[in-house]
Formats: sequence, C-alpha cells, structure tokens
Amino acid sequence: MSRRASIFDRLALKERVAINQQMKSLGALSKEARQIDEMRQKLDEMARDQAPGDGVQNAGSLRAAAQLNFQIRVQLETASNRSEHLAMELRQLRQKIAQSDRRREKSTNKADALRTKARNDRDAKREDDEASRRRGQPR
Repeated sequence: MSRRASIFDRLALKERVAINQQMKSLGALSKEARQIDEMRQKLDEMARDQAPGDGVQNAGSLRAAAQLNFQIRVQLETASNRSEHLAMELRQLRQKIAQSDRRREKSTNKADALRTKARNDRDAKREDDEASRRRGQPR
C-alpha cells in the first residue's frame, strides 16, 4: 500500500471517528428535544386547565390562580425558546455530519484511486519486464 493511500485511509478513519462522536451528540440533543416537547405539551395542558371556575371565588384564590398561570406561561416560553435553539443545533449538527461524511467518502475514494493506479503501474511494469525477457533484452 502506498504511503499516500495510507494517509487518505487514516483521514477517512479520522472522519469516521468524528462522525461517530457527532452521532452521539445528535442522539443526546434529539432526546433533549423530545423531552422539551413533552414538557411543552404538559405545560400547554396545564395552561388550558387553569380556566377560572364559574363559582364564586375570593381575591386570594384569583391571585393564586393568576400567579400559577403566569409561572406556567413563563415556563412555556422558556421551553419554546429552548426548543427553537435545540432545533437550530440539530440542524447544524446534521450539516456537520453530512460534511464529515463527504470528506470521509472523498478520502476513501482517493485512497482507492491511488491503490488502483499503483496496481495498474505494477501490472504495466511487470508486462514490460516480461516482454523484455521474451525478446531477450535486459532491462
């Protein structure tokens, strides 16, 4: 194996390792995104369930309900912001993985091309040597 082909093989391996690390990160981010979405759904349900009752209520209960509703809305906004940020991170990470995969593929193809060229050169040299021997001419 030629030295250059070996270098390209190592580059391809390096990219494969980077892709594996990025895939682990992608899994963790995806899991977090699912958890945030579940939390947003629960917060939405809680906000809808906080509708005031038809019965008589005193000021304290109305104030407590308003405070709880406010806290739910704050948490919902935070979850929405985090969800948007995670979506952006996931998109960027997927792009990085695709770029790394293209670099890996390019390195692998280059190593294969170098090996094929070296093999063809050896075969051509061998054929020339055999043809020279058949003619009786030293090379």
